[in-house]
Amino acid sequence: MAQEISDQAPQAAPLMGISQMVTIGTVALVVIVLMLVVMWALRPKTRTLSRRRYNAEAYRRKLALDDAGYSVVHGLHIRDKKGKPLRVDHLIRLPASVLMVLSSPPDMGGRISAQTKAGQWRYLAANGKVGFFVNPVIQVQPLIHIMKARFPMVRLRVLVVFPDGTDFTSGVPRTACLANDFLATLKAMAREDGTESEAMAEAWEPLAKALGRSGGNASAPEREEAAARTTAKAAKRPGKVTRRGLP
Repeated sequence: MAQEISDQAPQAAPLMGISQMVTIGTVALVVIVLMLVVMWALRPKTRTLSRRRYNAEAYRRKLALDDAGYSVVHGLHIRDKKGKPLRVDHLIRLPASVLMVLSSPPDMGGRISAQTKAGQWRYLAANGKVGFFVNPVIQVQPLIHIMKARFPMVRLRVLVVFPDGTDFTSGVPRTACLANDFLATLKAMAREDGTESEAMAEAWEPLAKALGRSGGNASAPEREEAAARTTAKAAKRPGKVTRRGLP
């Protein structure tokens, strides 16, 4: 009997080893799951912006600009240095400068590294991939050169509007703002300009007219001013009779 007990005693050691392995494996699995949960919670936040909502935000900015009474040319289509089509949403007249407003990339996800002097801005797309956005000042260089050649005394400025919730990892550059801060940024730029310059007053009318012929749409205040100027010019021409259709 004593011999049988002594023969069975050594079998307890392997059983203890297996139970310890199961315990260690369970603890390791729990730790791995917790780490994955923490990594998922700390992942960069993305914000999917549909094309419809992307266009709707640009349209709301257009209405806000018209309601605020700014002289604006909407919807300019130009080409960048590489010949790719580029849309300038708004060309806005400020007291002493002209502001070109662009929208952020349509697949903007929520985080961007944007530096004023960098050639490219790196951003997190809505699908989680990294995208690159050419510095907007470089993008609109063709339009800047054209305008500077004709109106060298006019200051040109660029502003890119990003969706609300965008995280600027390198700080918000002077050439960018969030959608909700757009009008406030615009007013701050107007205050920086101060009083209206003579160069701006002389340049805006031919500039808006030329860009309007290239596909842009003038705002309501600008159309009213143009109509008033046309009427005034017609009134100064004696003997000119306006033709009317027969009743």
